[in-house]
Amino acid sequence: MTGEETATPRVPRTFGLKDVFTCINLLGGLGAIILCVEGRVDLAPYSFLLGYGLGDAVDGLVARLTRTGNRFGAEFDNISDHLAQCIAPAIIVYSQYRPLSPWLAVALAAMLVIAGSVRHARAATVSFSFPGAFLGMPRTISSFLVISFTSSRLIFHVPGGRWLGVVLVVLVAVANLLPLPFRTHKSGQKRFEKWEAAGFFSTTALALIFLTPYTFDVVFMWILIYSMFSWGALEPYELRAFFARAAWWRRQLRQAR
Repeated sequence: MTGEETATPRVPRTFGLKDVFTCINLLGGLGAIILCVEGRVDLAPYSFLLGYGLGDAVDGLVARLTRTGNRFGAEFDNISDHLAQCIAPAIIVYSQYRPLSPWLAVALAAMLVIAGSVRHARAATVSFSFPGAFLGMPRTISSFLVISFTSSRLIFHVPGGRWLGVVLVVLVAVANLLPLPFRTHKSGQKRFEKWEAAGFFSTTALALIFLTPYTFDVVFMWILIYSMFSWGALEPYELRAFFARAAWWRRQLRQAR
């Protein structure tokens, strides 16, 4: 028998290098929660940001480069994102608003957790896919919006800024669940997306190093621009197709048992 005949194909590991980066994302969210519990809500957003930048933004790329993507990795990423991008932001918002009103803080945190959890459960029940668009505001965007706003120096701490934050949290919770299109990184506008991603990561990194107190003002600017102009990625005929697909998805969701 030849070596080729006796050799058995190597079975890829369930847990691989890609999942190490998913762990970084998970620990970033956990670190943010612990810092809030310890009364260091001023540091919690940085734990979230590092978890995303060194973990969630990298694990998919590592999976593609090493060709180790699998169902375990996808599920592990979903679970990690739920803690880091749903539970942790709610705890940060609670910690920021508790000095103003404990009841208001609980209500805002509850809205974020319920909306994010319902969104997750609906996607697990009936998957939705459309070229170039998410259905509703994705968790990454909603988490960055509320965390960057409540951690900003130029907006949140000015007179009336906290009440603007209340409106923002309500809008984010609603946008999580509404069947609205939000552009994905695979929308087809490759040149624009590369410059957009480069601008976001480079300016955020520079602010983190040289203008640390204003890091989240920079982040908020980028995420707000994305949220406001995301619809522009789809042509009118694509929007019609998107809403038709969303209507089909809602029917499937109602019929799911």
